[in-house]
Amino acid sequence: MRTSSSLVAALALLAAWAAPARATVNVVTTTEGLAAVVREVGGDRVKVAALSRGIQDPHFVDANPSLAVKLRNADLLVDVGLELEAGWLPPLVTQSRNGAIQPGGPRRLTAATAIAPLDLPTGPVDRSQGDVHPAGNPHFLADPRRVVQVAAAAAARLSELDPEGAAYYRERLAAFQARVAAAEKGWREKLAPLQGRSVITQHKTLTYLLDWAGLRAAGYLEPKPGVSPPPSHVASLAALVKSAGVKGVLVENFYDRRSADQLRDLSGVKVIVIPGDVGGTKDASDWVSYVDVLVRSLVQAVQ
Repeated sequence: MRTSSSLVAALALLAAWAAPARATVNVVTTTEGLAAVVREVGGDRVKVAALSRGIQDPHFVDANPSLAVKLRNADLLVDVGLELEAGWLPPLVTQSRNGAIQPGGPRRLTAATAIAPLDLPTGPVDRSQGDVHPAGNPHFLADPRRVVQVAAAAAARLSELDPEGAAYYRERLAAFQARVAAAEKGWREKLAPLQGRSVITQHKTLTYLLDWAGLRAAGYLEPKPGVSPPPSHVASLAALVKSAGVKGVLVENFYDRRSADQLRDLSGVKVIVIPGDVGGTKDASDWVSYVDVLVRSLVQAVQ
């Protein structure tokens, strides 16, 4: 029995020496969508935590000190950028005392640097225009074209931090790109007969998705970004719905839907509640399933 136990222990020690433990890169992301993308390319070499949940408006996250603790231990911070998190992330980064994740730091990746933004303002920007983002629209993570660019940037940064895993990250990236391409083929088949049709949305959160899908926003429930609609604005949208033949209004599930319901009562438009991010509903558990839900909702909204 002693010999057998000694042999087992020796074999276990030999196995541990022959196959060293894989590196674990602690990644913190600002949103669940970013976390989903990093998990796709990072696999079991990364541990990922998001600072916000898929049922939260990413513009408004409680800067709880516990989030600063997560950032303190982060090997990499991935944020969306374009001022999406401007109201809550900077104080958390300061409190974390993690110098490497400061803006421009070696362990900070801003996803927006990997993509070409839409909705760039053409003139001066001030608060009278609402919550306008001077450098462009930050809601790009539902766009298949741009999400693969973000994934490539994440794989590249992980390879820098964990050189031994570089080949692994490349393989994971290629697999994710192939999965997105396959899903995109099916999505485009569903959307092809619906090109050029219009929807109403709450906020300019679907700009990139609609651009990719070949659809357009006829109007927004918010008269200005981040501004609640008065009854007069809802009434004007009701007239627009009837004149333009709009059939659906899409509202993320973290918004108050009362204005959408008022528009429905005035115009007969369908109100379709959608997840605001990965994890926003049970059937949006990863990035592909999240966009699958969005595409189904688009089809429902324009038919």
